[in-house]
Amino acid sequence: LLQATGIAAVYDFFVTTFHVWREFVDFQFVPQVRAVAEKARVVFSFDAIAFILGLGYVMGLRSSMILCAGGVLANFVLVPLIWMIGRHFPDAIYPATRAIVDMDASQIFRGYVRFIGVGAIATAGIFGILKSLRIVAGSFKIAARTFKHGEDAGLERTDRDLSTMTILIGVVLSALGAGIFFATLDASWTVTLVGLALTLVFSFFFASVAANAIATTARNPVSGMTMLTIIVSSVVLLKFGLSGTTGMFFVMAIAGMVCTALSVSGQAVTDLKTGYWLGSTPAAQERVKFWGILASAIAAAFTIMLLAKTFQFGEAMPGDTRVVLAAPQASIMKALVEGFMSEQPVAYILFGAGAMIAVVMEMLGVPALIFALGMYLPLELNTPALVGGALSHFLNRRSQGLGGERGAGVRERGVVIASGLMAGGALGGVFGAALRLIPGFSEDWIRTPFFDHDATSQTLSALFFLALCGYVWFWSLKEPKHEG
Repeated sequence: LLQATGIAAVYDFFVTTFHVWREFVDFQFVPQVRAVAEKARVVFSFDAIAFILGLGYVMGLRSSMILCAGGVLANFVLVPLIWMIGRHFPDAIYPATRAIVDMDASQIFRGYVRFIGVGAIATAGIFGILKSLRIVAGSFKIAARTFKHGEDAGLERTDRDLSTMTILIGVVLSALGAGIFFATLDASWTVTLVGLALTLVFSFFFASVAANAIATTARNPVSGMTMLTIIVSSVVLLKFGLSGTTGMFFVMAIAGMVCTALSVSGQAVTDLKTGYWLGSTPAAQERVKFWGILASAIAAAFTIMLLAKTFQFGEAMPGDTRVVLAAPQASIMKALVEGFMSEQPVAYILFGAGAMIAVVMEMLGVPALIFALGMYLPLELNTPALVGGALSHFLNRRSQGLGGERGAGVRERGVVIASGLMAGGALGGVFGAALRLIPGFSEDWIRTPFFDHDATSQTLSALFFLALCGYVWFWSLKEPKHEG
């Protein structure tokens, strides 16, 4: 794990921080590939970094294929189709701000296809909620049973939780803190109370869904429930006259609190499940969990502030020369809230098209949320994930052929190495962000002579990425040394 983390940290640090070789590969130095991109707006792209390779490995082949399939539909079908039809119109067509005939593939994707992806993601999230209704009902039954019978002092130590009164006090204090925060957002008391009510209701309902989903399926549908929170909150607050920048911030504050509640509840259940196996006391775990949440909140806040100072999020802004971080989840939320709260016409046709695609995926039995995420994310983030998923598949097949303890060891080492790639890639990004705070920092501090030569730089990038794949393959298959 430490070895993979170190390799990925160094690899991603130099690729994303300095001009060593190209991070993105599109092969447009090949004349035929460039001609297809210019004439048909069909562009293949690939982000050759260790983090996404590890992520794809952990996802597995099926999930990474579905993710990439969404990207293929978006970039190889919808973008060329919009280009073919829209190039005959001389004026800009909403929501884009320039004529389609003057747009390249990435601009068409951001201007139109991205909104189709948002519609698909929101609809997939609703499907996830509907599938979880039985879990919600079960959670209410458990809560009702607890209130009916009261606190039982005769409970086994391993079944003892925090008292109901302690939980209620925590809810009241949290509600007061959220209400005070909302009151500072230049909104009326009515809007503040409505926002607080939305936060409490969504957190209460969705936290139970997240906790039960983690306990039963090992998956937390945070994305879908957060998207639904944004949509419903935007519609409700618009009815109370809140819009524009204040409305966007208000909605994002609600969504952020709800999203945090979902994430914490899912993780808490995982910890409690592990504690149950080890024989620990739930109440003791829950008390310590609060300190862990406080520490992680502080660490996460400082990390986000650091990244915000050194990077742009989502897409490049005019006149800003900072490097862009994809921030896919944040970009989805931004697109949703801007669509509803910007006082501009909502791209209902594009949202609706995405919703219908999600419906079709559900009818086909394909995980709609993964497919929709593939539609929304840039293709260069999907393709390396597919490579990681394929690598995982073939390694698992090889381990089945080996059988026994050795086969199990291969599978375990593969997951550990992939996790190390993810951790190292994230650390490399944080180190790069910290380095950019140094006055006078320049990406040209380390610049290879071939960086500006696309053919050489992109070819080397592809080769080094293949070398990473080889590292995962051979070190997963390598037999550990046993002391005699």
